[in-house]
Amino acid sequence: MRNTITLVLLLMVSLTIFGCTNTGATTCKADTDCKDWQVCNQKSGKCVVREGYCAADVDCTDSRKGCNLLNHKCEFRGGFCLDNYDCKDWQFCDNSTSKCDVKANRCDSDSQCERWENCDISKHRCVAKTGFCSDDYDCGSWQACDNMTKLCAATTGYCTENVDCERWQTCNTGNHFCVAKKGFCNNDLDCDSRYVCSGEHKCKLKAGYCLNDSGCESWQLCDLSSLLCKAKRDYCNDAKDCGSWAICNGVNHICEPKAGKCSSNSDCGGWQMCNNNHDCVTMGGMCGSNSECSVDHVCDLTPGSPTLYTCVQINIPCNGDWDCPGSTCNLETRRCR
Repeated sequence: MRNTITLVLLLMVSLTIFGCTNTGATTCKADTDCKDWQVCNQKSGKCVVREGYCAADVDCTDSRKGCNLLNHKCEFRGGFCLDNYDCKDWQFCDNSTSKCDVKANRCDSDSQCERWENCDISKHRCVAKTGFCSDDYDCGSWQACDNMTKLCAATTGYCTENVDCERWQTCNTGNHFCVAKKGFCNNDLDCDSRYVCSGEHKCKLKAGYCLNDSGCESWQLCDLSSLLCKAKRDYCNDAKDCGSWAICNGVNHICEPKAGKCSSNSDCGGWQMCNNNHDCVTMGGMCGSNSECSVDHVCDLTPGSPTLYTCVQINIPCNGDWDCPGSTCNLETRRCR
C-alpha cells in the first residue's frame, strides 16, 4: 500500500513539471473562443495569456507589480509607482524608492502633523485639534489665533471670560464685550443723568444734586424725587421762587418786594395798606400828601400829631401852632396857615 501512494505522488510531480496539469485552460480553435485578454495557441489548442496581459502575479515581470484581475493588466502594487499618476492626489512618486509618499502639507496619519493638529483622513490634511487653531479662521470673529500657543484669544476690546476684563468689569458671553459690573460704570452713559462716572468707575452725584439735607445750603432742603436742593418754605433760590412782584435777596434768600410793591402793610406808609395786587394804596380817610385833600385842607404829616395822615382844615382861628394840626398858626392874623 505504501508503495502505491509513493508511486502516485511521483506521477503528480512529473505531470506538474511537464505542464500536463493545465486542465483549467480553455480549448480553442481561434482567438474568438478565448477571453479578450487571451489568444488561442494553435499548437496546443488552448487559450493562453495575450502579450501585455496577465492571469496571475507570476505573469508580471516587475516584482513591484501584480496582476489586476479586473483588467488583467500588470499594475504597480499598492504603494509602488512609476510616476505621480500611479499615486493618489495627496501623494507623489518618490523615484528613489519607486513608492508613493505623502506630499508636503498633506498627511496620512496624526504623526505627520504638529502636536496641536490631527490628520483629517477624508482630505489628508492636518487640521487644528478642538480648542486649537492654525489661523484666525479657526477662531470666533471676536478672536485671533496666537501663533505661539495656537490658542484662540480675544482681540482688543473683546473678552472670552472675566479675566480678560478690568476688575470693575464682567464679560458678556453673548457679545463678548466687557461691561461694567453692577454698581460700576464704563463712562457717564452707564450712570443716571444726575451722576457722572468717576475715575474709580463709580457713579458719583453731580454738583448741584443731593442725597440728603446735609448736601444743601442752610436755607435749602433736599428733594429726594429730583435729588435737587430746593428752598425751604419762605426762602428762595432765585427770583423763580418768588412772586412776580418780588425779587430774591441773594444774601438772606428771602423774597423781598420790588420797588413800589409790598408783601404786607408793614411795607407801606402809615397811611397805606397792601392790597391783593401787592400795591400800597391809601387807606380810607387818610392821606400822604396835600394833593389827597380838598382845597381848604392839608394833610397832617406832623410826627406824633393826633391827626397824623389825615386831612385837616386850614384858615381857622388859632392862638398857637397847637391849634393848627398839620400846619402852623399865623400869629399876625391868628389864623392857621
